[in-house]
Amino acid sequence: MFLGRLIAHVPRMTKAGLRRGTSEIVVFGRHPVEAALRSAGAEVASVVGIRSRAAAEREALRRLCIARDVPYEEISRLAMDAFTGAPRHDQGVAARVRLLRVMELDALIAETKGRGARRPIRVLALDGVTNSQNVGMIVRSAVAAGVDGLLWPMKGQPWVNGLVVRAAAGAIFECPIVVCDALAPGLSLLAGAGFASFGLDAGATQSLFDLEPPHRAVFVLGSESAGLSPEVAAAIDERLSIPMAAGVESLNVAVAAALVAYHACGRLRRTRAD
Repeated sequence: MFLGRLIAHVPRMTKAGLRRGTSEIVVFGRHPVEAALRSAGAEVASVVGIRSRAAAEREALRRLCIARDVPYEEISRLAMDAFTGAPRHDQGVAARVRLLRVMELDALIAETKGRGARRPIRVLALDGVTNSQNVGMIVRSAVAAGVDGLLWPMKGQPWVNGLVVRAAAGAIFECPIVVCDALAPGLSLLAGAGFASFGLDAGATQSLFDLEPPHRAVFVLGSESAGLSPEVAAAIDERLSIPMAAGVESLNVAVAAALVAYHACGRLRRTRAD
């Protein structure tokens, strides 16, 4: 009965349900669930664990849930499989979580006005990056570097799932996710708000590390197989490449995102010879 109630309260991920931090997801794995319980960027509705977990682990989780005033119940392995759909990854524990750092694109743009106009803003954008492991690692790097927003289009980009959360090692709850309907129109809206846009392209002549990021900038990462989509490539202002030694053609998109995020936020400093 508990599992039926739990599944019934997990909403379908529609665009209408992804506005202003209202989205709910299923999180699984011991560390992601514990991170959600401890994060101010997540609201945990309930937690379940399988009865066959070690007694010490079950008790520790139960105590953490009590401390956070979150309902906790133990269920069967079969019920957990049905809830998470990821028996190889869930480690026998899962939670229903609402992400609190999701905002609409116009909310981010509103932050650039008035007193917020003086603050530099750096945004990463995903263009058809569909591998959950890569997306999770990109989220982790974006949060670590201090990126102001991760632009997440609802068309062509899968929504946050349990594998993304796990790969992000809990960082998803601290990531400011900025939702737009499609990326190319979203980039146009940012351009109207004074953002310069840059796309990563292995064939570009200008190096990422020669760029002095402007006051407002959005950096777009395409998929490893297809790169930037045609409509997005037409919408960006400039293409940048990451210089590599001979024999290496490209980097994993998550590695490239980490370099972009750290450079965009000024955490990489070049030593220039006078």
